Amino acid sequence: MKYPLASNFSYLFPNNCTLCGENIPGVDKSLCLPCQEQLPWLKNGCRYCSYPLSDSNLSGALCGQCQQTPPPFHSSHCLFRYDYPVDQLISRLKFNHQLMIGRLLGQLMAESLSVRRACEALPEAIIPMPLHRRRLRQRGFNQAYEIAFVCANRLNIPLLDNACRRIKDTPPQLALDAKARRRNLRQAFIIEKGIAHQSIAIVDDVMTTGSSMRELSRELIKAGAERIELWCIARTTIE
Repeated sequence: MKYPLASNFSYLFPNNCTLCGENIPGVDKSLCLPCQEQLPWLKNGCRYCSYPLSDSNLSGALCGQCQQTPPPFHSSHCLFRYDYPVDQLISRLKFNHQLMIGRLLGQLMAESLSVRRACEALPEAIIPMPLHRRRLRQRGFNQAYEIAFVCANRLNIPLLDNACRRIKDTPPQLALDAKARRRNLRQAFIIEKGIAHQSIAIVDDVMTTGSSMRELSRELIKAGAERIELWCIARTTIE
């Protein structure tokens, strides 16, 4: 009996679970099923920004902020609450240069979207949240791009990795109030050319306040996009 080449390689290079270390042969994903089931999946979030809502809220409900000020984007899809061990995985990707975790997170996102959007049209293009060039030099890579690249390949959607740039190196947003966040991000992005696609997904690792997503969405709509949705790995409980 002849075995696929991948099976031979999996024998030479065993695939171990990123979290528990258990060997998982024959699986093209570095996460075993028990660990995947124990992840902090976000089951009920705001229709617009995925802010975690209580179980008593109906599916499709809006958080208080989105009720008061509807965002320029039209929907979001966040996989997890920003909690253990997802917060550790993202930290290992961003600060320990463990790029294989970016591949894993991209796989999880693509799998989730394939199931949830099986009967719906996906966006026409994907844009990774851009990093300012100074941060890109410091880190050596853009974690959003690592995730978006896998999503684009798995879902067969064009990846527009040079469509926009971050031209303003903004300080951390967490210590700022809502007005300061908006002021902080004003004119932070520039669109390199007109957008030929009507619907676009912005991909990022974590959504905290959503201010960056809002600002980039506004610029993309000005450039010609009609519908923007957000794909994020994790959502914090900070509004």
